[in-house]
Amino acid sequence: MKLKSFFKQCHEKEVFKMLSIYIVSAWVILQVLSITWQPLGLPQKSVAFLIIVLLLCFPLYIFFLWKFRVAPLHKTETEIDEKEKKKRTAFQKMYFSSLGIITSLCVIAVFLIVNRNFSQTDSNILPKVVKSDKIAVLKFGNNTGDPQYDIVSKMAADWIIHGITENNVAQVITQDQVDEYRSILKGKNIEENESTIVKEYLKPSKIISGNFFLKNGNLLFQGMLTDGKTNKTNISFKPTECAAENPLNCIEELNESITGYFITEDQKKLMLQDAPPKYDAYKYLLEAKYSNDNEEYINLLNKAITADSTYFEPKVLRVAHYYNLGEYKTADSLLKQIKPDSYRNKRQLNLLNMYEALLKGENRTVYRTILKEYEIAPFDLQTNKTAMVIALQYVNRPQDVDAIYKTVAMDSMNLQNCADCTIRIYVKAYADIELGKYSSAIQLMENTQKEVEAKLLNRPLVIAYIRAGKEEKLDQFFRKINIVSSPAEAQELYLQAGKEYLLKGEKEKAVEYFNKIINTEKETVVSKMLADAFFYKEEYEKAQRILKEVYSQEPENSDVLVKLAISNQKIGKVADAEKNLNTLENLRADHQFGEIDYALGQYYAATDNETELYKHLLKAAANGHLYHWKFFKNDPQFIDYNKTKAFEEVMDFWK
Repeated sequence: MKLKSFFKQCHEKEVFKMLSIYIVSAWVILQVLSITWQPLGLPQKSVAFLIIVLLLCFPLYIFFLWKFRVAPLHKTETEIDEKEKKKRTAFQKMYFSSLGIITSLCVIAVFLIVNRNFSQTDSNILPKVVKSDKIAVLKFGNNTGDPQYDIVSKMAADWIIHGITENNVAQVITQDQVDEYRSILKGKNIEENESTIVKEYLKPSKIISGNFFLKNGNLLFQGMLTDGKTNKTNISFKPTECAAENPLNCIEELNESITGYFITEDQKKLMLQDAPPKYDAYKYLLEAKYSNDNEEYINLLNKAITADSTYFEPKVLRVAHYYNLGEYKTADSLLKQIKPDSYRNKRQLNLLNMYEALLKGENRTVYRTILKEYEIAPFDLQTNKTAMVIALQYVNRPQDVDAIYKTVAMDSMNLQNCADCTIRIYVKAYADIELGKYSSAIQLMENTQKEVEAKLLNRPLVIAYIRAGKEEKLDQFFRKINIVSSPAEAQELYLQAGKEYLLKGEKEKAVEYFNKIINTEKETVVSKMLADAFFYKEEYEKAQRILKEVYSQEPENSDVLVKLAISNQKIGKVADAEKNLNTLENLRADHQFGEIDYALGQYYAATDNETELYKHLLKAAANGHLYHWKFFKNDPQFIDYNKTKAFEEVMDFWK
């Protein structure tokens, strides 16, 4: 049977009509679920499940269509000649051949969907951190009557934690975490019994606590292990006695007794340090942790290292400090000076590997190593926050952020006293935005801003409002910003709003916000903001004039330089554009994490050179460029390319 004849008969028997009913109905159902899965609290992959069901049901529908509609039509026509019989037989064969092809295509599609969404394996899968064997280690009670021994209280707890921190033994709740929770819990008095806080909010299965006394000029330490639920004492450890001027001897002996309770002698310990530090070194480190002054902080770390050259923790903290300041050469130099106590100490090696990977831009390794620290201390707010940041910005895994965030309950937190809490909310909001969960992000940020003034949430709020189509809320937000914020802050947010509307394809709306910057009084307008406003409006001559001035003040700013190159190219100053590109290439240096290649990617996007565009963006990602709120898919300069397969490869580079 010819195809034309087959199609004609299908039309006569209303096969196409019935198929269109299925397809349209399926499409409507999919559209409804794509809008309602989040408000209904369904899993994110509900839409994928539904597509699989609809694909598998489609061949069955076609079969039942034959059985209950087409075949009965044939049976009702009793008087037919031989020619008509052959015609029907041919139609039946082609019908079921088509059914076979459609079934094969549906099965292949289902296989691809399952493989893509449900069967992927990944070495970076989040560790299961919520276990029943969490151990809380509390400060030992100072019963000497002498406040000079207060520091010994915390030192004892810290060193016991070092002794029981192992991969397969338990998660540890530290005294630092207890202190932090006590300071940020709403309505909690600073002097409230820490045991109550631990049991109510951190819920360990076991609690280690103790006291120490003065006895004939010596210190006497007593430790015990209690049940986290019943408060029943499981074991009282053998008391230890040592000279008052050297409490570390007691602490180390007690530590061995406690760790011996949890692990066998032949098990490898994963302590941060093989032997306790000198007393003075520990005091300096503790003071550094409580310091809010950068200069004082680094001075105290240096004092700790001078007091005990074998002390590992202050050396690592010093590297982290300079990395966070963007002083990568200094951080790299200090990192190379650190040698582990032994190559058997896995925690030390893990931290060294993490910072080495950070400084090399090897983001997958960074994520893998921070997850190991997160598994050890998931309730430590700083570790938890760092894991969230790296998941989102370093490896572009916003889907992992939610699980890390939920490890620590935020309901009872006093955000006024918790900077890490606000940053966690900031990262969580951006992750939700990346996942298209705009309502969730908006609710989270609005609730936060009711409690604490958090300027860092202004930008993600603008982004979420625009992407969610909440223009009325956006207008209300900017009316407030114009009152409470500085002109520079307002201009930055106007620029962001304009860029967001460009990403949505709403150029007229974008221009409105760029014009707000352009129409700002000369005395208050920021030159870089003004240049960007003209640049994104595609008024390249005006942008070029201002960018030249900005460049003269910031000759190593790659963002300014590439925009100047693009502007020169757009207004026909090709030779100047080439000079700008050569200057950009000459800016290459260590620890730039793909900055120059990203800028070149922007230039080649503007000049429609796709080959060079993808090459440089891939190099930028490979060298550790961050997936940030203003980069890659969030950069309007890539709007014509960000839905291509090649661009997705860039986004998925570290996955």
